[in-house]
Amino acid sequence: MNLSVVSPEGTIYQDTVDEISLPTPKGEITILPHHVSLFTKMSVGIVNIKKGSKESIIATIGGFVEVDNGNVTILSDHLVKAENIQAAKAQEAKKRAEDTMKKKESEVDFIMAEKELQRAIMELHVADKIKKKQKYQ
Repeated sequence: MNLSVVSPEGTIYQDTVDEISLPTPKGEITILPHHVSLFTKMSVGIVNIKKGSKESIIATIGGFVEVDNGNVTILSDHLVKAENIQAAKAQEAKKRAEDTMKKKESEVDFIMAEKELQRAIMELHVADKIKKKQKYQ
């Protein structure tokens, strides 16, 4: 199946793959070849992509997935490949967002900080998952 993973920055992943697992509001789903047509919302979480014995991991804070005739498109405002996550920067962003939320200067600042906090937590979660996986290989 053909997979395209797209964010406002452009296409961050495009390839033919064997399996895709991703979070939805009703739980994780796995998309395999010949999957029925589908359009659904994604939740905050991890997108696992398998091609042969290779696995790619992408962090997302939500978005949409469309499956149609062997083509899968994932659209999200924030997607980060696991290998591009910098844990130290994510930790700094988390602290900054928490500090902004504590100040409660304005509702807009609070909402923006909350989104930043979600992104940072997800990136740290993926970085931790990769670290644990490498430890046991």
